[in-house]
Amino acid sequence: MLVRCFCKLSRVELSYSVLGKALKHGFQLDTVMFNTLIHGLCEDEKVLEAVKLVDKIRVLGYQLSAITYNSIVHGLCKDGQTNAGLEMLEKMEDLGCQPDMTSYTIVISGLCKRGHVDAALALFQAMENSQLKPNVVLYNTLIDGFWKAGRAQEARDMFSRLSKDNCLQPDIFTYNITIGGLCRQGLVDEAYDLFRQMERGSCLPDSCSYNVIIHGFLHHKDPLEAMDLINEMVSKGFSADTITMSLLIQSLPKNQLDHPVVQKLLHDPDVRSQEMRSSGLSTVASLAAC
Repeated sequence: MLVRCFCKLSRVELSYSVLGKALKHGFQLDTVMFNTLIHGLCEDEKVLEAVKLVDKIRVLGYQLSAITYNSIVHGLCKDGQTNAGLEMLEKMEDLGCQPDMTSYTIVISGLCKRGHVDAALALFQAMENSQLKPNVVLYNTLIDGFWKAGRAQEARDMFSRLSKDNCLQPDIFTYNITIGGLCRQGLVDEAYDLFRQMERGSCLPDSCSYNVIIHGFLHHKDPLEAMDLINEMVSKGFSADTITMSLLIQSLPKNQLDHPVVQKLLHDPDVRSQEMRSSGLSTVASLAAC
């Protein structure tokens, strides 16, 4: 309990003190205490200290769990040391701990964020060979990685593979990632078809889905289609985000800014609470209302 409290207060050095006194007085320690302390070190960006502590704990004869190693892998990847995170994952088995789905997801996400999509795909395949079955979160991570790397066909293939999986189905994040990726590639019509496909299935569009597809139409100079979607979005009780509003104001002729839907969005408290003042939209809203 004390270790957890000190870690939450970012006073990891006091957690060390508690651990030292517990060992000195011969108390039997458990993996929960070690996990908490190692997680605290990683959150405090002291990953190398966490690695050294793991070595000391192993010397004392304690067996650590995947939760412990995942904290270190996450800390390394978060710090930009993705290769070191990958090495730790590969080393886990030698340390008597089988990597789990979380272990692979952390490293694959780290690789994708750094643009190393081929390495991420290779690790994904290695994970499958180890008999671990990927979950939808892992599929989403790879699909997002492919889109951000501009590899549209591979992103589509991964989406299709997920859709054909007997045990898994694309979730709202899968659709939103894919719609956003298609829009960034200029494939707005394909994105729109997928958006409508959601309505015919069991995964209905949410506020993010609407904003993403509206961004796509506004970016590609189709404000009329965007306005139709905004009307639809508002009728379903969703709000526009600040990016949507900014793009809308830039795209519409000034004489259309007094459209009732636009005015409703400009004065929507949910929209205005999203730091509109810092984006300059409050000024535009005032001008539009004049």
